[in-house]
Amino acid sequence: MFSSFCCCSPRVQFCGYSIPHPSENRVNIRIQTTGAPANEVFRDGCQNLMSICQHVRSTFSNAVEEFKKKQAMDED
Repeated sequence: MFSSFCCCSPRVQFCGYSIPHPSENRVNIRIQTTGAPANEVFRDGCQNLMSICQHVRSTFSNAVEEFKKKQAMDED
């Protein structure tokens, strides 16, 4: 998911990842930029991904609450 967000940036030429071995808790991330510092692009990508995840969580929580309210009203 992270690599798809990074690839959308005009500062990124290539972004990919690999998992060396399934039993290891490690991920190798490679970011090739057009000149911007890779750590800056990585940080920005992480912040964008966190914002999107927070939005999804909030939207889901609101939908669950609305569903529960509707279910409670239907029971009455």
